[in-house]
Formats: sequence, C-alpha cells, structure tokens
Amino acid sequence: MTGGTSAPASVSAPKIFICYRREETAAYAGRLYDTVAERFGQENVFMDLDLAPGIDFVDRITEAVGSCHVLLVVMGPRWATVQDEDGEMRIADPEDYVRLEVETALRRSDVILIPVLVGAAGMPDRQELPQEIRAITRRNALEVSDARWRYDVGRLTTALDQVLLDLTGTHPLPPPTEAPAQRLLPWSLIAEAALVGGVAALLAFWLGDSVAPDPESSAGRIARVTVLRAETWALACAALAIWLTMRIDGAGLLRRGLIGLLVGAIGGALGGAIFGLPLNLADLDPSGTLADWIDVAAITVMGAFMGALLGALWRPPRLGAGLASGIAAAAAIELILRPLGAKGVAAFGIRGAVIAGATLGVLLLLHRQRSAAEPGVGVTAPEP
Repeated sequence: MTGGTSAPASVSAPKIFICYRREETAAYAGRLYDTVAERFGQENVFMDLDLAPGIDFVDRITEAVGSCHVLLVVMGPRWATVQDEDGEMRIADPEDYVRLEVETALRRSDVILIPVLVGAAGMPDRQELPQEIRAITRRNALEVSDARWRYDVGRLTTALDQVLLDLTGTHPLPPPTEAPAQRLLPWSLIAEAALVGGVAALLAFWLGDSVAPDPESSAGRIARVTVLRAETWALACAALAIWLTMRIDGAGLLRRGLIGLLVGAIGGALGGAIFGLPLNLADLDPSGTLADWIDVAAITVMGAFMGALLGALWRPPRLGAGLASGIAAAAAIELILRPLGAKGVAAFGIRGAVIAGATLGVLLLLHRQRSAAEPGVGVTAPEP
C-alpha cells in the first residue's frame, strides 16, 4: 500500500492523507509526513492503511480516503509509468492502490486533492492516465524541490492552513508559524553558501600558497599560478557541491563532491593560465592596465565554472542562470578588489564568498518569482 504507518484520525478531526508509491517516493513521503504531522498533529495525518486478514482493501481505501479532508498525492517522475512484475503500467490496473486512492478522492466533492511534485517531476500527460483519474491533471500542483525543501513545504503547509480553515471552529489548529515562503529570500541559505565558498577558497589558497615554492623562471611562475588556482577552486567547488547536496537530500554525496572537484579544477586551471599571461606581457604593458583586465577575465572564467556547478546541482537544474550569475558576480567583485589592491589569501576568500552567495541568491530569487506567478494550490483548473 502506500509507506510508514500511522493510525487514521478520528472522523471529526481535520485529516490529511499522504498517497505515494513505495518504490519511487517513499523517502519524499516520509519527510513530508514528518513536517505535516509536526504542524497538524500525528493523529491528523496518515500515510498507510493497516489491512487485517480478510479485510476488503477497496472498502478500506474508500473508507479512509472518504474520511479525510485533504489527499496529498506525492508524484515522482515515474508516477504514471511505474510497471508491475509483468511489465504492465500499474496505474492502468483498476486495483492499483494509488489509483484507487486518487480515484476515490476525485469522486468526492468534500475531499481536496493536491498533487505534490517531487524529484523534478512534472504532471503526467492526461492521455497517459486511465479515464477515471484524468481529472487529476486539472488540479494545480505544488512543486517541492530537493534544494528548497523547507521553503516549498512551508508553502504547502500555508495552503493546508487555508484549506482547513473552516474546520477550526470545533478543532483549532496550532497557531501558524512564519513559513519560509513568507520571507523575501531565505537569507540564511545565501549566507551559508557565501560562508562555505569563502572559507573553502581562503583555506585552499592559503594551503597551496604555503607549500608551493616560488620558482625563479617565468614559465615556472605561470605553472605555479595555474596549479595554485586549480587547487584552490577545486576544493572550493567540491566543498560547495557537498554542502548543497547535504542541504538537498544527501544522495550521491561522494559523486557530486567529485564533480565539484573536477569542475573547480578545470575552471581554476583555466583561470590560472589566464592569470599567468601578464608575466609575459610586462614589457608590452608597463602601465599594468592590460594586466588588470586579464585578471578580471581570469576570475570571471573561474566564477563561470562555480556558478555553473551550483546551477547544475540546483533542483530543478538552472545551469544557464548559475553560469550567468557566476560570471556577473566574479566580474563585479574583481572590478571592486583590483583598485583596492586586494590580493592573496583574503582576496580569494572574498571572491569565493561573493560568487557562491550571489549565485544562490539569483537561483532563489528566480524560484521566488516562479512561485509568485503560480496560481493557487489544489484547486480545479479550467479544461485544456
């Protein structure tokens, strides 16, 4: 049936039923249950139905779904295409538990059905679904992204507050707390990104600078700069990749950390090679103006790689936005630091902090704008 077990609530209480497929979205449903149950009480939220031997499961589902006020349908990318052991679509089986729960809710005018999209899922195509449950595609869905779990679930609990408002006369709900959706931006997440990027870049640069000797030859100095920048940016990007993965769901931590290491090493090496160009241009550029612009270009390249990495790890991915914001933030901070003569360890820490924080800020702002443009949750949309 559908995930962890909790007893159904009494008939008079505001009840929320979480419907999901065990083999695809059990982890998401479990996290969602914890948050919603904390907000509305465990006795008011249930996920699984205990079926004693001899119980008619159709009657049990009809009874449970019919007695709830809200059915949250957790939908992953394969919600409509999961197959059984015979290779048949489970949603096409009239006795499929998930289908029965959705179908029962759709038949009842007193049950509000809210699709909750997880794992970068989209609403299934209407034609892919059995006729009996196609109406689910007319319900406005709420996307719950891994990278913004608290923010998006906060939007969901706010919507549930409104849905259950008319029940408060006899069954008061807990006083509402400020949801992340009520804030302009989750500044704490931006601050975390800036802290991780800044500290990692600072420590990595300090470590590499302290152990790598300063060669006398021009070629040796160029090689040293290239290696130092590659090492610095590799560790900074790896730290950001690991941090963002932990803030999402922790899945693939090692793999994403290695991706961050590789992306940072490539970006840092390219930036380091560009940094080394002024060493060969000293006679041609006595004023140092060209060298300054070359330094700006080098940091911009490194910022592009860090921003692209964060955008690619975002859910849903926003590679273009991450790339653009990384470039803009890197160019801006370098144009500020160069006239001030800021160089060395501290300067690299500032660069890492600004690029990481600004990129996360842009990604969150884009999500905020998208959320503001979305219509209400869980209501019927016009026929296409």
